[in-house]
Amino acid sequence: MKTLKITLFVLLIAATKLVCAQELQSKTAVNKSTIEKNKDVVIKFNKAYWESGNVKIVKELFPDYYVDHFEPHDGNGPPIDTILLVEFMTSFKKAFSNVNIEFHEVLGEGDKVSLLKTITATHTGEFLGKAATGKKVVINIVETDILKDGKITDTWALSNLPQVIQAL
Repeated sequence: MKTLKITLFVLLIAATKLVCAQELQSKTAVNKSTIEKNKDVVIKFNKAYWESGNVKIVKELFPDYYVDHFEPHDGNGPPIDTILLVEFMTSFKKAFSNVNIEFHEVLGEGDKVSLLKTITATHTGEFLGKAATGKKVVINIVETDILKDGKITDTWALSNLPQVIQAL
């Protein structure tokens, strides 16, 4: 009888471990799937927004409560929201041609996607009071996006954009 109890106990432990392992594997698969989907959303946005100047992508992939915590923003003006994203890209596309984006790193963890990217373009029109120079520009950006339900809710970014604009 004692041997039977020990055997049943061992089987119970083994079954519990198996169930826990399957649950962990299932959660990991779902988490990886969500992370990959989030990475796809961020890449889709960046390509459409930067390379194509497609401002409609903002409405598709951002909720109304989106906030961009871009590093030059000092907190004294209005927060950078979807309206300002559209305004920025509208003026950027008028001022720059041959826009290309290169992703050096795209990393996902939980609800965050981090990017190391470079945007290259040619300054062919007026931008923020600077007349066209014909100069090629290189904008380096380190960015982390937070996503919820397949939409980008927050962006934290650092870039050399202020220095690029100053050098035009």
